[in-house]
Amino acid sequence: MTRIRYPVAGLLVSAAVLTGCENVPARSTPPPAPSAAPSSSWIPAPEQTTAEHALAVYKQYWELSEQAEAKPRAEDWRPAFVNLMADPALTMFVDELANLSSVPAHSVGEYHRSPKVQSVSLTEPARVVILDCLDATDEHLVSDKPGEQGKNLDNPAQPRRYRLEVQVVRYPAPYRWLVQVVAPHLEESC
Repeated sequence: MTRIRYPVAGLLVSAAVLTGCENVPARSTPPPAPSAAPSSSWIPAPEQTTAEHALAVYKQYWELSEQAEAKPRAEDWRPAFVNLMADPALTMFVDELANLSSVPAHSVGEYHRSPKVQSVSLTEPARVVILDCLDATDEHLVSDKPGEQGKNLDNPAQPRRYRLEVQVVRYPAPYRWLVQVVAPHLEESC
C-alpha cells in the first residue's frame, strides 16, 4: 500500500487562569518611577505575529493528525479537522483516513519534525509557508485485519525522511488560520 503522509496537528488546549483579588495594605510611599521608557523593540513585527499564529495551527494540525491516524475508525474526524484545515488539504487528509479505515490499518509511533517558516505574506488573505523535515523512522503503518493485526504495512519504496511544504492561510469571517496546502516532497531528503 502506498501512503503519503498528509499530517495534521491536534487541538491546542486553552486554559483560562482566574485570579482573585487580594487585600493589599496601602503603600506609604509611591512606587519608584521607571528609569527609562520601555523600548518598543519587544513588540513583535506583524510578520512575526503572523508566523507564530501559523506555527500554532500547524502544531495543532500535527497533534490531531497523529490522534486520527492512530485510531482512524474511532470517530468521524472531519468535524475536528474543519477547525484546522481547508481544501484541498482537508479533503486529501480525510480521504487518507478513509483509506486507512478501509484497509483496515492505523499508524503507530510518531513523526519527528523541524518546522521553519519560509515566507510570510500579509496581503489578504495572509499566508505563511512552512517547510518541515519529516522523519518517519519511528512511525509505522500496521494492519488491523483479522489474522494480520500488527503486521507492518510500510511501503519500503517510500522514503522515511522527506521535506514537507505547508501553506497556512488566514480566512476571514470569522478570522481563523487554516492549513490549506500540504505538499510532500518525497524526492527531497532532509
